[in-house]
Amino acid sequence: MAVLERLKSLTGPACTAEQWNEIRPAVSSENRRCILVVTAAFGAMMAIMLVASRFIMRMRAATVLYVAMIFIALAIFAITAHVKPEDEHDIDILVYLTICTTLVYSTILGTAFCTDQVATAYPAFVLAAPLLFTDQASKIGTCIVADTLLFVVMALAFDEPAFVANDIMNSCIFAGVSIGINFYTLNVKIQQECTKIRLSDLSSKDLLTHVRNRNSYEQMLSEYPLRCRKALCCIFADLNGLHELNEVAGHAAGDAMLKCVSTELKTAFGEDAVFRIGGDEFVVFICDRSSEKEIASQVEEVYRRLESSSCHVSFGIAWQKAPIVDMAGLIKKAERQMYVSKRRYYEQAGIDRRGRRD
Repeated sequence: MAVLERLKSLTGPACTAEQWNEIRPAVSSENRRCILVVTAAFGAMMAIMLVASRFIMRMRAATVLYVAMIFIALAIFAITAHVKPEDEHDIDILVYLTICTTLVYSTILGTAFCTDQVATAYPAFVLAAPLLFTDQASKIGTCIVADTLLFVVMALAFDEPAFVANDIMNSCIFAGVSIGINFYTLNVKIQQECTKIRLSDLSSKDLLTHVRNRNSYEQMLSEYPLRCRKALCCIFADLNGLHELNEVAGHAAGDAMLKCVSTELKTAFGEDAVFRIGGDEFVVFICDRSSEKEIASQVEEVYRRLESSSCHVSFGIAWQKAPIVDMAGLIKKAERQMYVSKRRYYEQAGIDRRGRRD
């Protein structure tokens, strides 16, 4: 039973659509690097074959093919070098252009230029080329099937009769093996990427609110001064009455309040900008994005929405201009502003908070 479950996990869908979207940036970045390496190596191989064709009579007929492949490899390399890692759709297209280029080359070489020999290049390329890239197994499988059909057509058109059946049988067998190997290895690779994302989330995200946690906050304190070119804004938010809510209505009610606040902060300022640094404390960093007036307006809008949901939060806002940003001083200033707002809230509510810091 355990073996069957293991096989099912490896042959079934590697991840959900949501998980795929999470790992896709990392996959695209890695695929981009692979395209550059593969096209450079393939172009170099074609250049060597071109030189060799000057001395080996049998290879001379394929000179035009080698030249064409060199230009195609250089073109794909140049385009990929100019494509940004975040341009996922463009990288996907380049992945399949690279795979198809190598398979079409081996197809033409093994049929049109080697009519009286068993084709050996196509089985080698159909096994190797798809393994170099990561994508959903069904897409790469479809690509292999399409290229194999092209090989079959080319074999029927160009091979001598004595070699047609052998070439077609070999191409189909190796294509089937390639699809099976790719299905397995791609699922393993994708599952590993999903595991990396989950581990990263565990180390950097708060499990309850799904914003960044204290650990991530500490790591980013040294990053923000380097990122900012104009100014850095710090928003310090503290929930009012969370302790009392937990005592009166239970921790489920307190958790719901924390989720409500985190959702509003993420909606307003972006998921990567929000940190939960304590039980009822959130910090938001905004780098070079808006003016002080616009940020204050955003905070006021968040405050109103939270109040309408019976979530009472005190906010403090502080700014520092680049290039010298004192993170400790910036955060302390925002925290002091937050406590001014908190005292005002409790005074207006007629609640005596003397002796309590929160």
